[in-house]
Amino acid sequence: MAKFSGTIQVNVITTIEDFYRLEGDWNHLLRHIPGYLPTMTFQWHRAWLEVNQDQILKLHIFVFKDHNERLIGILPFVRTQARILTKKLNVYTFSGARDQIQTLIVCKQEHQIPILLKLLAHFYETHRDWDLLTLRRLSASRADDIYLERILKKYRWPFSVESHLCVPYIRLQGDFSTYFKERSRHFRHEIKRKTNRLRKMGELFYLAIEAPLSNEDFQQFLELEDAGWKGRNKSSLKHRAHLHGLFKKLSLINTPQLKMIQFKLLLDSQLISASLCLQTMDGLHVMKIAYDERFKKQSPGLLLRLYEIEYAFKQGLKLYDFSGKEQRWMRAFTSRRHHVMDYIIYRKTFISLIRYLGFTRFRPFIRHSPFSAHLLKHLIKD
Repeated sequence: MAKFSGTIQVNVITTIEDFYRLEGDWNHLLRHIPGYLPTMTFQWHRAWLEVNQDQILKLHIFVFKDHNERLIGILPFVRTQARILTKKLNVYTFSGARDQIQTLIVCKQEHQIPILLKLLAHFYETHRDWDLLTLRRLSASRADDIYLERILKKYRWPFSVESHLCVPYIRLQGDFSTYFKERSRHFRHEIKRKTNRLRKMGELFYLAIEAPLSNEDFQQFLELEDAGWKGRNKSSLKHRAHLHGLFKKLSLINTPQLKMIQFKLLLDSQLISASLCLQTMDGLHVMKIAYDERFKKQSPGLLLRLYEIEYAFKQGLKLYDFSGKEQRWMRAFTSRRHHVMDYIIYRKTFISLIRYLGFTRFRPFIRHSPFSAHLLKHLIKD
């Protein structure tokens, strides 16, 4: 492993005070990373860490520098615990991995694999307090994925790939009018028809509200989301305390690196669709969406997506990201997509190898049996 890691130096930050002192260097690094994600910003991680401090056993932020002592990468990790029956496993993972659809190491693309290799060397050669290293929601090119897997196999490190998601996005080129004309004729016809149907009911108003959001605006979104299917299946922000706290903090952020924008579609004075988006220096990322299901046939959510895209064009942004698992309706907007992987890397301990065998050997055999979901849920909890 030494030949991969010799030219990169690593320092580990373990206190929240030292994390706060990173802000200036972190922001400077982001300026040299085109297309960075909201979850790569200092502001996002500060909000997440402040909301989730009670669940974090240990803060572990890796700071990478080259041979000239120049900062080239930051990798925010936390230590938590998983469980196999009554046995506990120490797990290191991206901070906030469960609350984001994709993430990247805070570095330029050409440094991503060298930094990952340095990270692996650090854990295998230095650390003793871990069982699982989970690289969840890792957004990377397919070439990088293949190279990482080759290295893991070469050094006989047990690993599993536990999910592979596609996340649609739009590369903003030209202007909105040209983009819309490039959509299918059927899609353009449907948008016109649905818009006309709504206009027969009243006057339409589109709004874009920059952070800090008022408590009233934030509460309006919560109520609209909770009134629909997300409220019925308990996945709305109102039913998820930590995620609610995270978005409440994000709703107050307005910095050059990151700011929240709330989009609204009103029919007269009635809110029929809304979203919470995060804007970076060159992209608009849709984080939460909601609509009034009484207007389902008029598709107010689709109309608001188009308004968001038009807004992004007018702001001179280069990217519009759906920030969610690919769904059928998104295909009308774009054919581009990011690939997002979950890599689980196992230290060669008895308890972690039990989990490895459970997910890579036993799970495929029992996946389709009637009791498999119940068994796996209680056998391995993370």
